[in-house]
Amino acid sequence: MSLKKLTAAFIAAATAISPLSFTPHSSAAIAEGTVVYAALPDWIPSDFDSAAEFRNTYGATHIDNGLICIVYPDRARKGASKDTYGYELKPSEGMGTELKHEIYTHELTETCFDVFVYQPQKQGEIDLTIVDPHVQVKETDDNWKPPAIAEYNFKADQGLNITETDIFSWLPDGSNEYYEYTKKNGEVSVKDNYVVFCTMTIDQFGDKWEPDSNNKYENIKYLLTSDCTMQVPDLYDDGSIDKIYLYQAVQDGIEKISWIRTSHVRPDPDEPTSYTLTADCAVLNNAKTILLPGQMRASAVDCDTDEPIEFSEDTKLYISTSISNGECATGPILAMETNPAIVDDNLGKNFNSTNFTFRLEENSLPKNYSFPDNAESMGYYGGRILPNNSMIVTRYDNDSTDVIFKLKYNPTGDVNDDGEFNVSDVVLLQKWLLGSADAEIKSWESADFCHDNKLDVFDLIKMRQKLIETLPKTYVEPEHRSFGGPIRIIADDLKLYPGPDESYEPVAIIYKNTILSKLGYQDNNDKWIFTNYNDQYGWIKTVADDDKTPTIVYESYIDKPVIYLYPEHETDIHVELELTEAELSTTYPKYNNGWNVTAYPDGKLLNKADGTHHRYLFWDAANCRTRFDHSKGFCVAGSDTESFLREKLTYMGLNEDEMNEFIVYWLPLMEHNKYNLISFQGDAYTNSAKLNISPAPDSLLRIFMTYVPLENAVDIEPQQLPTFERKGFTVVEWGGSKIR
Repeated sequence: MSLKKLTAAFIAAATAISPLSFTPHSSAAIAEGTVVYAALPDWIPSDFDSAAEFRNTYGATHIDNGLICIVYPDRARKGASKDTYGYELKPSEGMGTELKHEIYTHELTETCFDVFVYQPQKQGEIDLTIVDPHVQVKETDDNWKPPAIAEYNFKADQGLNITETDIFSWLPDGSNEYYEYTKKNGEVSVKDNYVVFCTMTIDQFGDKWEPDSNNKYENIKYLLTSDCTMQVPDLYDDGSIDKIYLYQAVQDGIEKISWIRTSHVRPDPDEPTSYTLTADCAVLNNAKTILLPGQMRASAVDCDTDEPIEFSEDTKLYISTSISNGECATGPILAMETNPAIVDDNLGKNFNSTNFTFRLEENSLPKNYSFPDNAESMGYYGGRILPNNSMIVTRYDNDSTDVIFKLKYNPTGDVNDDGEFNVSDVVLLQKWLLGSADAEIKSWESADFCHDNKLDVFDLIKMRQKLIETLPKTYVEPEHRSFGGPIRIIADDLKLYPGPDESYEPVAIIYKNTILSKLGYQDNNDKWIFTNYNDQYGWIKTVADDDKTPTIVYESYIDKPVIYLYPEHETDIHVELELTEAELSTTYPKYNNGWNVTAYPDGKLLNKADGTHHRYLFWDAANCRTRFDHSKGFCVAGSDTESFLREKLTYMGLNEDEMNEFIVYWLPLMEHNKYNLISFQGDAYTNSAKLNISPAPDSLLRIFMTYVPLENAVDIEPQQLPTFERKGFTVVEWGGSKIR
């Protein structure tokens, strides 16, 4: 049923009726003589047939012409005096006037209709309760009252526009509404936290609907029955009996509710057939929402407050979907017209496919909202959410899904509404806050940076910060941005320059022992690095004015590279290590201008200097200045580190012993991080840590892993890793470094 609403501000003019001209309430039945009322609109029932037509068309209630009409079925009391006929209407006190109460009967049926017409006369909530005055129910020891038969709720606004606010504003209670509802929603449907079963029986077939005896009613309760059967006077009419059984969620969880229809006529009276309707429900959102199988519920919240984002009348948040099962296929574009919204009845089932993706359309975002983290797109890509934490996807056992999109409130600042944000907008807001008479704010929400529905000096401060961010950069952008550092300042009063040249005017002084990060560098220029100090980007020199004395030290390390030697037969081997961007720190056995060992085919080593035996040669380095490459790699959850390393190290060529020793060393350092960004280095490592081995090996494998601990997952292009074939005299090295 569509929302029953009237938008008539001038009722008397629209109907040409004065409210004072209506005949007062009468309980007389039409059978006792017709009561003459002042002219009411034609849609108000005036006899049994029009009352039945009203009930079939509108259900119990209809609003028009500033009037509320209720048609309620009753049983005619044959032979009783006229004052025992009918129900009574108990309205909210002082909210309006009952203009009519009439009862219409028919000679072919004992069914009759009570028709009430009520006119609200002031703004507010209106409750209209139908009671049976012929029965008294004890409420307290001293108070008896008639029982309520039905209650309907309405709201009148300042212009006396009336809206029905109870459950029957959408739940069918008439035959036409029943037909339209089932045509659109089927026999089983949900709305908000209600489950609706639409049932049809035919008495001649011995049909009977009953709830399944296996229903548990733990998370959902039965609420009411709505009889939508067509109203006709003929007692022998063989039409269907149409009823709705309504349930309401009471707590979160999964529950199935079923109704079973049995028939003792078709096809064999001795073997009744049955037909079952089942609602497989996921109850969520503190029992405010029910999802059926396959349904996807979408909502949008502010990522800073987690509060729902208000949609204006013209707001539609579009969701593009793509489903691929072997071949690329573009799915539907879905629209969120309300927040939240059930966007599709089958979309939830697609989450079982790894090729299912969906994303928000940027050009449909609510005003002043953007993707979080300044991302250019936001979506679900085959199980991954990008940007990370930009949405919450919850799947339920019945294949329904709840999706929460998190959007960033990001007002434009364009308070003068000229399509641009610049200094004039900041000046305008400042003048307005100072009370200037000529300061007109045309788009106040564009300056509500604090998102509190008011403008004050705090909004002005944030507006200025946004303006600074939009101004041209005041520093030279490095040719290469990079992960770096940490670096520690060891010079006194090191200057920060806007560019990699002392011809620039310094913008800050950095004190000794300050810890910074290396954020970028220029090609063929090791004397300058790009960094950030106190929110100011700029460049610092790595050496003093003599071009020799370092001003910084790198607090980065090359951790535990180990070298395995596998000659084809017992061989004396000399190994030298040449570091160009780090200083050798710890070695074992001791490194004396190289290692001199006797190596055996099984990998055992005899150190000639002291006669000790070893499995490998160990070294590490400090003050590492190598620019490691993290343009490609792998983002791995800490809990997945072991399986990841086993897979990749085996693929690259480590044997089981080498791989186990690698994992034993690195796993304790990595698996407790939420995520690790892992890259296996190539030339960046081997060019800065050169191995000179005599005699030269026939095959050489050098694996050097760098990783960055992360709180959140990042998207990175996967790295293509090489494989390795052992042949002849084989040398294997592995090591790594944590990039802070």
